[in-house]
Amino acid sequence: MTDEIKDSAANPSPQKLRLAVTLLAVTLSLLALEAFCFFSAPPLDEEQKALLAWEGVRAPDFSVTNLDGQAFRLADLKGKRVIINFWATWCVPCLSEIPDFIKLRAETSPANLVILGMSTDDAATQRAFAQRNGVNYPLAVLQSVPSPYRDTIEIPVTMVIDRNGVIQQILFGPQELKTLEKYAAEADFSGQVKSAPDAQVAK
Repeated sequence: MTDEIKDSAANPSPQKLRLAVTLLAVTLSLLALEAFCFFSAPPLDEEQKALLAWEGVRAPDFSVTNLDGQAFRLADLKGKRVIINFWATWCVPCLSEIPDFIKLRAETSPANLVILGMSTDDAATQRAFAQRNGVNYPLAVLQSVPSPYRDTIEIPVTMVIDRNGVIQQILFGPQELKTLEKYAAEADFSGQVKSAPDAQVAK
């Protein structure tokens, strides 16, 4: 009997082999599907496509007042890289990236990089959040600004504007510190500066 068991283990039946091969194929297929879903970016929606059309366009000027009552005008920041983060205190993905913006501000010189957070939350709500979480960069209420800034509906959205005032990148979703560091230190836009998208200008 013992010899039969050993022989069975050493020479599995064709049925067992087929079952093992089938299970292996199913497992590999599931792993491949999971990898595809993990590494494939979700399709862009219409808002995201419209915003991306602004990459390579000279950023329209705007002026807002930050929570400290200081005027913030984009045109005054030529020569610096500008990162604008569109967020809200009720937006969970937004809150996950705030610590990385705080770290980015702490490790970079204001002479080279300006970070501005813009939210439709009222000033009192933003101020309380900033004090509670140690936000070390200016925040402002998002209002009375032109496209594309007013078109950021699905947040968080982050815009990177180069030293020449060109919108270089528009990023969707929460960003990690290493990504923010990369764009904060990147060379300026080197392509042909485009005209503003007609669809956005017409709004």
